[in-house]
Amino acid sequence: MKLLKLGACIALVTLLSACDHGFEGVYETRADSSNEMMSQLMSDFSGLVGSEQIVIGKDYMEHNGERTYFDDILVRESAGKRYLVFVKDGQEEVWTIVDDSTLMKGNGLVNVVMERVADE
Repeated sequence: MKLLKLGACIALVTLLSACDHGFEGVYETRADSSNEMMSQLMSDFSGLVGSEQIVIGKDYMEHNGERTYFDDILVRESAGKRYLVFVKDGQEEVWTIVDDSTLMKGNGLVNVVMERVADE
């Protein structure tokens, strides 16, 4: 019986250590806005400048060759919405999950939308 309990504990620890947040991948960024005129202006500007890429891993984010490690990256649900939370040294950065391949950071007037273009 002890052997069965030990085996179950090892299986549970292995399963939990293999868990990830599900948003690993390469994302392209673009500016957006809840204001239609501002959105059009940002769309025109991003067309001229181009988009950037961000890589999100199991415990890091990489942008312009610079990798930042986090203590944890997790998905949080609150008030019917999902958020991707980056935790480092007790501080949190929260991005809204639009759908399984789109993230958004911003305050409504000016947003950065990140769309997954490749899996990590």
